[in-house]
Amino acid sequence: MSDSTITIHFVGGESLNIISDDIPGVISRLKSEEWVNLNAHHVKTSSISFFSVYEPGFDKDSEKQIPDRS
Repeated sequence: MSDSTITIHFVGGESLNIISDDIPGVISRLKSEEWVNLNAHHVKTSSISFFSVYEPGFDKDSEKQIPDRS
C-alpha cells in the first residue's frame, strides 16, 4: 500500500506536507493534542487553519478536504 500525504495549512499561509501510512492516526492526534511531533516537525495544532489529504490513485481534482477542528 502506498503512503498518503496530508498537507497541513497554517494560519498565515504556511503549509507542511507529511507522508504517512496512518493518516487517520495523524488526524486524530492533530485534533486531540496541543503539540504534535510529525517526522522532524513540532506542530502547534492551534495554528492550523485546515488540512487536506491526497491518497494515491485519486486525481488532484478529487483531493479530499477535511474540515477544521471542531
